[in-house]
Amino acid sequence: MTARPAAGADARMRLYAFHCGTERSDWAVFDPFDARVGEKILSPYFLYLVRHPQGWVLVDTGLNPALRSDPRAYLGDAADSFSVERLDESDDVVGKLSMLGLAPGDVQHVVQTHLHFDHAGGLGNFRHARIYVQARELAFAHWPAVYQRDIYVRSDFDGAFRWKELDGDYDLFGDGRIVLLATPGHTPGHQSVLLRLDGRPVILIADAHYLVEKMRQRLLPSVVWSPDAMVASWQRLEELEEREGALLLSTHDPEFASRMRLAPDDWYE
Repeated sequence: MTARPAAGADARMRLYAFHCGTERSDWAVFDPFDARVGEKILSPYFLYLVRHPQGWVLVDTGLNPALRSDPRAYLGDAADSFSVERLDESDDVVGKLSMLGLAPGDVQHVVQTHLHFDHAGGLGNFRHARIYVQARELAFAHWPAVYQRDIYVRSDFDGAFRWKELDGDYDLFGDGRIVLLATPGHTPGHQSVLLRLDGRPVILIADAHYLVEKMRQRLLPSVVWSPDAMVASWQRLEELEEREGALLLSTHDPEFASRMRLAPDDWYE
């Protein structure tokens, strides 16, 4: 087990990117008009942990272990649409935190980029924490449109949570180091996260697009709430990227192994 990295006023901000399972997807998910549609590709799942002087911040909570043990009971008939290639016992949020010597109780701040099942499956471990979500996302998740109904699992986010419902951008600690960015398009309340690390800023674009390259080409993925809002969010992210000199990280990049620093052994700071 990796030694627990201390948080505190003297600690540099640090970002840990945890790979937490893999799905076998069709190229159509990334771009329905790609010439490779019909071919399968391995698409990762990710969650992120940020060390800030004021405490640990979790960005997304990954998959629910029920997806491994009984996917049909968890997803219903939608289980037939998702082919999980790898989901180890250590791939849930509890297992990932334990790699740094942490437990859910050590995390007091959880940012949900959105509430699809592959991003919100571990929320039940954090009923003690403050959960930051766009108000529009929470409303849509409870009453989703028919074309996204299968990718919200109400049991993930139902019941008593300490929600902090947001309406637009939000500076998490008031110091400009962790800023939540409203980036609707994938869902009505999708948000990305700007991290002003000491070395280089990073923007976790989450599912604003699955592939940065496709975003650059203005090619839409298959799961979209509003194409117009999505394109506007891309423009905003690229403007921030240029102004901040930031690195963009997407959650489902198939080339993650060669492009990302993977926790727990490596990190960004």
